[in-house]
Amino acid sequence: MEREFKWKATYENFKEIIKYLDLSEIGAVDMNAAYYDTTDKLLRSRKISLRLRNENDCQMCCLKLQDSARDGLHVHDEFECPASSLKDGLAKLPKIGAPQKLCDALRAENLVIVCETKFRRRIALWIEEYFTAEIAFDEGNLICYEKQQPFCEIECELKAGVEEDFEKACIELSEKFSLKSEPKSKFSRALDLENQ
Repeated sequence: MEREFKWKATYENFKEIIKYLDLSEIGAVDMNAAYYDTTDKLLRSRKISLRLRNENDCQMCCLKLQDSARDGLHVHDEFECPASSLKDGLAKLPKIGAPQKLCDALRAENLVIVCETKFRRRIALWIEEYFTAEIAFDEGNLICYEKQQPFCEIECELKAGVEEDFEKACIELSEKFSLKSEPKSKFSRALDLENQ
């Protein structure tokens, strides 16, 4: 189960936050993702996202099930693995817990790209007594066919530890820096471009 906060924010906000927490950037990753669906939009109707993303020199396949968002906190089942192709990823995902029937059905479908994201992620590791989290600043573009929209945001994802302590710390952080929550995923916002 992935648990992360998303906030609308600038790189200046990110620098202020990691300075306040006495953290340092540990690197940057260029991420280019293509999101897929069936021609009859089955995944979209079930609030499921399926993507193939290049992360620097590594390609990852990811399946996310029904994102639930509240006050900037996003919670969902997420399954991710290295993959040479979308079908390769769908064959591997059940081995790490993804629904076997869904993955088998998707491998048999004619999947098409419905939107894309292209961005750079700057990362800092936040280690506290009761949790470890990754704070990332993402800046790039959401793409749906010919339409594009720039975005920038901060994500803070729990990597290990006590959920309640992580959530409390993130809420305190958002209040201190007056961060505005981002209720939608990148995938949802990219799809919104279709009707604009």
